[in-house]
Amino acid sequence: MGAYIIRRLLYFVPVWFGVFLITFGIFHLRDPLTVAAVQLPQAPIDRLQAWVRNHNYHLPRFINLPEDALIERADGRVHSEFAERGLFYSQFFLSLGDLLRFDLGVDRTRKPIAQSLRERIGPTLSIMAPALILTAFFSLIIALFSAYLKGTSFDRAIVFAGIAMLSVALPVYILAAQYLFGRVLPVVPIYGHVLLPILIAVFAAIGGQVRFYRSVFLEQMGLDYVRTARAKGVPEAAILKDHILRNSWIPILTQVALSVPFLITGSVLLEQFFGVPGMGDFLYAALVSQDFQVIKVLVYLGSFFYMLSALATDLLYAAVDPRISF
Repeated sequence: MGAYIIRRLLYFVPVWFGVFLITFGIFHLRDPLTVAAVQLPQAPIDRLQAWVRNHNYHLPRFINLPEDALIERADGRVHSEFAERGLFYSQFFLSLGDLLRFDLGVDRTRKPIAQSLRERIGPTLSIMAPALILTAFFSLIIALFSAYLKGTSFDRAIVFAGIAMLSVALPVYILAAQYLFGRVLPVVPIYGHVLLPILIAVFAAIGGQVRFYRSVFLEQMGLDYVRTARAKGVPEAAILKDHILRNSWIPILTQVALSVPFLITGSVLLEQFFGVPGMGDFLYAALVSQDFQVIKVLVYLGSFFYMLSALATDLLYAAVDPRISF
């Protein structure tokens, strides 16, 4: 297993480098003065050029060639000192070096991004972690009973409710919850508490997950080993728990793994509506203010945790299914 983990970790390198290359191209291949104009609307040319210089957009993009020290750069100056620098004195390699050293830079207010991440990860986890656990728990229970009672009124009601819940966008849930618990039943605090965001996150996600898990369980119930277990007189509770649920762990783990990165990146809408100073709020603020450095860091962070969750899921596959080996 150790060799497998090392091999998978080595796979991270080209994938992560591809993410970095694409992200770099999105933010650095445009004209530097155009980027500066986005950051400083209606600013005079000297301020735009100063912004370009302060954010290293005047550097060569990929390779520092000799002619780069002889021509006027985007900041309106000729930088003869480039000739004294190495071949890799460029935006690309300096950004790559900063990321490898975990130097995440600063946001538009000059606050270190690493400090903001440490401050915001707690509020996000306080909402997304309970929401993920509760959604998976209740979805599995409801889907298992719905599949077992296939064709009954209970099953038809669950299917109808799942489709209806899937058809409603998250903002509708947020507004409805604010009205319900703010005016009709004021039993839950609206702001300054994580309870309502957690309830909304669970309610918005449970419909789709119940339908997915129900399909998985129905597929297992139609297999020969379930019919054989029933023919041998195995109790239904044991069939559901020890046979159907146990043999459905691989798609369950896959579904949960797809949600793990949201533990870190958070929910933009929920955190914005309820004033939670988490990662989703951080991303929204960066998008509105076009804080490119923050957006880049969050893209890198999201891709890293997605790859990490994929590795953890593959390792859990072998733990829940002895037929899988490394």
